[in-house]
Amino acid sequence: MTLTPDVAVVGGGPAGLSAALAARQAGATVILFDAAARPGGQYYRQPPDRLRGAASHRQAEGRRLWEEVAAAGVEIRSGWQAWNLTPERVLSVAGPGGSETCTARAVVVAAGAYERVLPFPGWTTPGVITAGAAQTLLDQGVRPGRRALVAGTGPLNLTTAAALLRDGVEVVAVLEGSPLYRLGARHATGFWGQWERLREGTESVAQMARHGTPYRVGWGLMAVHGDAGIEGATIARLDAEWRPISGSEREITCDTVCVGYGLTPFYALAAVAGAQLEWRPDRGGQVPLRDATFCTTVPGVYAVGDGAGIGGARMSMLEGEVAGIAAAALAGHGIADAQDRLRGLGPALAREERFRRAYAALFTPGPGAFERADDAALICRCEGVTLGMVRVAAAGGATTLVELKAATRCGMGECQGRMCDHAAAHALARFTGRSVAEVGLNHPRPPVLSLPLAQIADG
Repeated sequence: MTLTPDVAVVGGGPAGLSAALAARQAGATVILFDAAARPGGQYYRQPPDRLRGAASHRQAEGRRLWEEVAAAGVEIRSGWQAWNLTPERVLSVAGPGGSETCTARAVVVAAGAYERVLPFPGWTTPGVITAGAAQTLLDQGVRPGRRALVAGTGPLNLTTAAALLRDGVEVVAVLEGSPLYRLGARHATGFWGQWERLREGTESVAQMARHGTPYRVGWGLMAVHGDAGIEGATIARLDAEWRPISGSEREITCDTVCVGYGLTPFYALAAVAGAQLEWRPDRGGQVPLRDATFCTTVPGVYAVGDGAGIGGARMSMLEGEVAGIAAAALAGHGIADAQDRLRGLGPALAREERFRRAYAALFTPGPGAFERADDAALICRCEGVTLGMVRVAAAGGATTLVELKAATRCGMGECQGRMCDHAAAHALARFTGRSVAEVGLNHPRPPVLSLPLAQIADG
């Protein structure tokens, strides 16, 4: 069966919901595909039914947006995963009803992002999880441990620490790798007007202070110790390049380590459609090139939200609204007032862009954060590729991630490089004396996410 809406939206987070609503309000027929059981994405992640009464303010806000989108007449297909997109805007999806093809006048890709994982000695020890995973466990009513260390960079680590403390987990320390005291004044204007975000951060720090949790700025996690589980960790003060300062190392006892080094855009669907990409570490890594309406270099294919460059929920919703208006106009709907609506969003977009730049300047990991692994540390968990194997491949002539993949199978596992691409690219760049942009990332291929063979065959 082939679906033929005016606009197809991939992703039910803030960007996708906003795009779908804007396009539908302009008069376009819209189908939204989302892999989760309920729309909301990670930002508005909905609680399970048994915990529905304990929904947070943010989850309730997400549910209201989801219900507004549905009431506007958008067809929401939850549990449906998009796994391929052609330059002709033919979308392949798979879900509870099997596989289907969707051909739309315009496609808005709002695929979101995932947490960046940076290897270090002991990072595969049971009990090492990402900050986002810790929050997911807490949302499910599960404590990840009793005595936790939170390390990395960015405000997500502060909210994670506060959530752990509220649920009775002792947080031994929060380590922020960025030297905030040297950068804050220079980028303060980017945070002007971001009162809700600043309030959330202040409340998290206050929660930590009430529990006596140390907040160590300019410190990083060097290694985790323990075999069957975590017994402790080594931490150190960092220099301006995020490298450990000799003699500053300290040992700390804990049974859980939550690491958070920011997010990485999931750009694969735009890439397989043929969109031109660029390396933008300030936006999380590889991102599609876009015009003022967030259309990629493929006509009719838009990319919005964190999947096209990390900017946060507000930026995601604004980008989604712009793309939704433009996509509907491309399909012949809402053309008369499209330009006025787009111009009206300009000031808010400019404000969020200032915030994006300030955030990136403060919380983009320095080169030392990518240098913590030793030769025995796994870089690609799926295929068992260690840093030592990457070093040998580089000495043997591998100069790009594609060549490294051919030599070691790095990035050929179930995650298709989502967990290892950045670490492998930085390691190969260091061993070959090239830039990460020159080394490049692996080229996505359909299916962009794992699917049962039967669903691919049906599609």
